[in-house]
Amino acid sequence: MNARNTVFLIFLSVLFFSCSSPKNEELLERLDEVLEDKVVYDGYFLDGVKVLKDVLASQSDPEQIYGLNMRLADSYRAVSLDSAVLFLKRGRSLAESMNDTEKAAEADFKMAVLYVKSGYEVESGDILDRYRGKEIPDGVFRDYYCAEHVYWGETMAYAATSESCDDRLSRRDAFRKLLLSMTEEGTWEWYNLNREEAEEVRNAEAARLFSSEMLGCCPENSREYAEAAYYYAHNLNDPDEAEEWFIRSAIADVMCSTKDYASLNELSRIMFDKGDIDRAFRYAADHCMVDALHYNGKLRPWQILTFFPEIEEAYQQKHARQSRFTLVLLMCISVLLVILLFLLVFLYRRQRTLDSMRAKLQQSNLEIDSRNQELVDLNNRLMIRNAKMQESDKVKQEYITLYLGMVSDNINASRQYRNHVLKSIRQGNAKALTDEIENQAPVDEDILEFYRMFDQTFINLYPDFVEKFNALLAEGSEIVPKGDDILTPELRIFALIKLGIIESSRIASLLHYSANTIYNYRAKIKNRARGSRSDFEEAVRNLE
Repeated sequence: MNARNTVFLIFLSVLFFSCSSPKNEELLERLDEVLEDKVVYDGYFLDGVKVLKDVLASQSDPEQIYGLNMRLADSYRAVSLDSAVLFLKRGRSLAESMNDTEKAAEADFKMAVLYVKSGYEVESGDILDRYRGKEIPDGVFRDYYCAEHVYWGETMAYAATSESCDDRLSRRDAFRKLLLSMTEEGTWEWYNLNREEAEEVRNAEAARLFSSEMLGCCPENSREYAEAAYYYAHNLNDPDEAEEWFIRSAIADVMCSTKDYASLNELSRIMFDKGDIDRAFRYAADHCMVDALHYNGKLRPWQILTFFPEIEEAYQQKHARQSRFTLVLLMCISVLLVILLFLLVFLYRRQRTLDSMRAKLQQSNLEIDSRNQELVDLNNRLMIRNAKMQESDKVKQEYITLYLGMVSDNINASRQYRNHVLKSIRQGNAKALTDEIENQAPVDEDILEFYRMFDQTFINLYPDFVEKFNALLAEGSEIVPKGDDILTPELRIFALIKLGIIESSRIASLLHYSANTIYNYRAKIKNRARGSRSDFEEAVRNLE
């Protein structure tokens, strides 16, 4: 297996074991909340002892004062060693002043238990030595047995040899049996003594059973509950379940304002083993060590120091790695920011270039559009001109056809008449020829025939001329042809103007009118124009 695979498997293992169950994760969050509110719970505790102190200050009965000192000592026994010892000493001094050896012994035995549990085994032993081999007051036998039982159990850890340890173990067992004989069955103390015995013979199932019974004998979140939960967790084989009960025990310790505890210390180790370095360090540094120093015992700080340096080193290494990672990340971000800055500058310049090109392109498009519009206008003009040219060509074709027909008819008529004249002269019929010439139709009929042909040809070219022409005249001034006439003289004049013949002399010659007559007609019609008089004839020429 190569190094990469090995590292990967280690990572998976750490990830697997570092994951708490969902239930435990919720409990850990609850514990964190309780730890954040630790000052609040400490305030509740101080309020409680203040009530006792106020009652103590108002008492004058020595018996009551002694009892209150014992209650205050019991309240402080897991919170402050110095305060607990202070009230025990006050109680003992009061008992001596009352010559009450039983109460003095009770205070001594409680002090011995307090000392030995806090790591002051010498001081505890000195107190108990004063009573060993001597008569114990009847009312405190159980307190004495309890003190000896705790003393020998706690000092087993200080034994220099296995023989010494076995001796202390046997002494503890002997006093435990005496205590059991004096303890009511089914009580918290009775189950606790039986639990100890089961643990001694390594009967984990029985120890769990007794610990469970202890949990049922006390209210939740009490000191007794915290201690029972710790023992219950200690005897479980399932790590997740054990973790759960250590958490419950720690929560109870904090809510009772306990400073001399073991569960949170154990949780700190568990979190460290699972890789939750931050939580392990926070528990150990911010709470376990601080509370142990506040309690001022010797045992708990020494226990914490057995694992705290390792947690602290791991915490420092982790944060050193995080600092290095943060530094590298900041450097990468800085490089990315520089790259981004250059990219933004590049994009800005490119955008400006694109904007300039876009503006030029828009200007070019506008110019192209303008040119296109000019081309469209030119094309429209060309189309109009072509249309006019086509129209002019059509007019020319019509009139050329008319002209050629009339010329051809005149040539044929002239030729026939010439031949007729020559024939008559050759035959000597001059008199008959003269009579024939005198009897021919007048010229006016030819002019009328010309008008008819002109009108018909023009209307064929411009069927709507009369309507469009009348639209140029003022209302009521319209010209309407009469009888069989297609066009009136005025309409014929302006028909020729439409065809581009604008000189009055030419119009007069074509229509066989005098120039003055043509001028008068033109002036009269322009005076009846709907619009500008000067633009009237141009408007006529532009009629389609």
